[in-house]
Amino acid sequence: MQGEKEIIRLIKETYPLEPRKEFVSTTEEILKKAARQKRSRLQYKNRILTSLGVTLCAILASWLLFFDGTSTMKRNLAALVTDQNSLIAEQEEPSIYIYHSHDKESFIPEIPASESSQAFDDSKNITLVGERLQQLLTEKGVNVIHEQSSVGDALDKREWSFDKSYVVSRERFQEVLKNHKKLEMALDIHRDSRKKPETTLTVENKEYARLMLIVSKSSSNFKENLRFARLLHEKIEKKMPGLSTGVLVKSKDTKEEQSTYNQDLLEQSVLMNVGGVENTLEEEYRTIEVLAEVIEDILKN
Repeated sequence: MQGEKEIIRLIKETYPLEPRKEFVSTTEEILKKAARQKRSRLQYKNRILTSLGVTLCAILASWLLFFDGTSTMKRNLAALVTDQNSLIAEQEEPSIYIYHSHDKESFIPEIPASESSQAFDDSKNITLVGERLQQLLTEKGVNVIHEQSSVGDALDKREWSFDKSYVVSRERFQEVLKNHKKLEMALDIHRDSRKKPETTLTVENKEYARLMLIVSKSSSNFKENLRFARLLHEKIEKKMPGLSTGVLVKSKDTKEEQSTYNQDLLEQSVLMNVGGVENTLEEEYRTIEVLAEVIEDILKN
């Protein structure tokens, strides 16, 4: 009997294991063809991914170019391309409360009105100025609460007179403070009733609505609010001389105690007249751009 090793040796000698040249050549071609197909598929996949990325970037760029960023979604899309300030602002505690004790105050050039007593409107009014300030500050990474409830509507519903406006706005202010303990400043934005020559500044052929800052001496926070109002005035003057008409202090009257204008609720609170009854919204918005830069600077420092 032959052993296993001997049988294997005889088989190797009888049938050589070296493959034929034709077999080697054919196999090599098959392997090269498979490799080319795999490489081609990989290149095609990379081209598809690159094309998809370029398309997405083009769509995003179109959104940023053609939309004004008024909604939260648009602001956040813009933030993804810049420094994500808007998104950060929405996640943080608000720093500023913007509200309007006289929210129906409007502007003669913007509505069918011919005199100050008619310059009130349900939609085209001073709240649009507060809304623009909120948008500008949010773009700068500052989180802002802009009051949406209408004081005028609440007065009508309760059948209260106009002089109860601060009672209504105070209720909402107090509610906001309960939920947001880290508010740093509050701005009650109005428009003045004075005529345009007194409420307008012209710089390089552009008209701006002038600002007036009002502080109540009846408030327990009077000193801090006065300091804050003077700081606003000084920084506005430095940025655009003449835009602020200064700080007006309202003191107690012997006949009727002066309202605190809710300034006793929070330090760094101020009532602010932006322009007057004869200014346009365009003029208001120019001023608000300057104000937003000043507020950003104050918060940073």
